[in-house]
Amino acid sequence: MGKSTILESLKICRDYVNGDDSHVEVVDVPLPVKVEFNAKTIKTLRHQIGTTQAGLANLVGVSKRTVEAWESNRSEPNKSARKLLTLLLQDNSLANKLQYI
Repeated sequence: MGKSTILESLKICRDYVNGDDSHVEVVDVPLPVKVEFNAKTIKTLRHQIGTTQAGLANLVGVSKRTVEAWESNRSEPNKSARKLLTLLLQDNSLANKLQYI
């Protein structure tokens, strides 16, 4: 990158900070937030999607006893289960699709 390119880039940055966005494209990129899955989070999710412990177990592919253990803080979801639970938190409608898989 040449000196003139760096100086031009700095000028564009200065102009942007001063309110001139005519030479830039601003893109908002949401950063993923890692969800802590504890008993309260899992119970809340289950109520949001309107299912029982057995129903959530079926959606995630674990036993009802596993969901019971999660909801009593005796154990935590493994990585695969956390991924599915995160998707369900982000989009509750996925519960309908997962029922048929």
